[in-house]
Amino acid sequence: MDVDSVRLEPGAHRAPSDGICLLELVSLMAQERFSDRPRCVCVVIAAFLRSWNDRSGHAERQALRPYARRVVGSRSRRSVTRRRRDICLTWAGADLTGHWASRAIRRLGMRLRILAVLGVRPALRLNEGAGEFASRVVFSRYESATGLRLVDTLLQVGSELEPVTVGLEDGADRVHDGDALARAVVESALCSPVPLANRVHGHSNGNGASRNDTNGHVNGAAREGDAEREPAKTG
Repeated sequence: MDVDSVRLEPGAHRAPSDGICLLELVSLMAQERFSDRPRCVCVVIAAFLRSWNDRSGHAERQALRPYARRVVGSRSRRSVTRRRRDICLTWAGADLTGHWASRAIRRLGMRLRILAVLGVRPALRLNEGAGEFASRVVFSRYESATGLRLVDTLLQVGSELEPVTVGLEDGADRVHDGDALARAVVESALCSPVPLANRVHGHSNGNGASRNDTNGHVNGAAREGDAEREPAKTG
């Protein structure tokens, strides 16, 4: 399939003849049933890219085409999915530092925020909800390059490209604890965001729609009024 010749469209579609979004293109490339939820893609990454696809202007959306190949086979073991989820929750404003109990409470708080903003389904399925909510926050506050760099980071988690040696307290060089590794990856993801110079609420995305509009995919009762904020500083 010549990916570069495909015109990506917002929303979900019944058949390729009706249009193709990024994740639907992935399903075709992976020879799965035509869907915007291909089984071969990590649910966190898929949720982020579904929302990003729908919110982007035409030119920005076409720039997503290289990711159609890159995300095939990104579904991984649960520990990797949880780390990707926590990176997205951090970008969405959660402070996941501290001991396991405080992190669990803050994840619950984010689940309630996702319920208020996106609806029941994303709140119950926190992996998906974290990806979509992070997409909304990053899209509203940063340049598109930041969102793509975040996707790159998510793809690196659990891969051979992921750094396994980081500087920790007390001179430790290697991360053995899963939570510590998750926090290290989060800190790496947040090290150099590219803020929008002059962000204007309700800025048109090239489709005549606001950057704050809901997307065209079925995700529950998405609503306006979410108090989106910059990623929490860690470390």
